[in-house]
Amino acid sequence: MKTARTPSSSPPCDFEATFELLGQKHVLVILRALLEKSPQRFNELQTSTAVNTATLSDRLKRLEHLGLVQHRALAVTPRRADYRLTPMGRDLMRIFRTMMEWRRKYSAATGS
Repeated sequence: MKTARTPSSSPPCDFEATFELLGQKHVLVILRALLEKSPQRFNELQTSTAVNTATLSDRLKRLEHLGLVQHRALAVTPRRADYRLTPMGRDLMRIFRTMMEWRRKYSAATGS
């Protein structure tokens, strides 16, 4: 039996969808670019990641939907927007740092 979800002001955190998205091409590159410099405008992200326009747009929308990236429209003419990691996105990147340390530790021990 399914239970009804109560509406919340916080972004959705769908564990399965998050990991499915993280496995898609370029997602980790985009997150790393935002971790290194934030906020960034779309064109800056495109230059720093070398991801084509359509793919970058799609991945950013999905990351925003999952609550990992924030899209902020700037009140300037011409219209501009920037992207930044949310606190949830920064927390996720901390987990990846720990995983990379684990990989380095054991790849050095096994010689791979």
